[in-house]
Amino acid sequence: MVRLRAYVFFIFILLGVRCKEGSMPDVSEGLPDQIVHEFVLQESASGRRLYRLTAIEAVVLEREGRIDVKSPEVVFYDDGGAVYSRLRADAGVVLSRNEDLVARGNVVVETAESTRLYTDSLVWNNTRKLILTDAVVTIESPKGRIVGKGLVADAGLNKIEIVSEVRGSSNYEFAP
Repeated sequence: MVRLRAYVFFIFILLGVRCKEGSMPDVSEGLPDQIVHEFVLQESASGRRLYRLTAIEAVVLEREGRIDVKSPEVVFYDDGGAVYSRLRADAGVVLSRNEDLVARGNVVVETAESTRLYTDSLVWNNTRKLILTDAVVTIESPKGRIVGKGLVADAGLNKIEIVSEVRGSSNYEFAP
């Protein structure tokens, strides 16, 4: 009789544990699918290289459709394959669906012509091939310095629109 009670008790314990297992959340839900050190992502269209992103580390979250990158550097290429500009930041997120990039923390974009854009965050819209931000920006070039809030620009910083609060200085001299 004691053996039978022990056996019945053991079965109840197993059933109880089994029920709890079914109601427990999936442990892998919050975990990354991959962690990649010395990450490299190449983006091209019709065989033409558009940009190359490198990062110290990438955390791939496939279910969320994103890749979190640490210390990203993005090199943008012009139509001829020459380096157009470089973007550096403390951190970033690549959205897998469209290869858009969000850069955060000490963001610097430097062109081949030595123009530099400084801000705390920006978005590279891969579909439109534009840099966008609502944050404060500073643009420095050999011709002067401009500060403003919000920006829309191409990757080479050749076409720049500062949205508001624009001020600046220049050593450029106008001819009469």
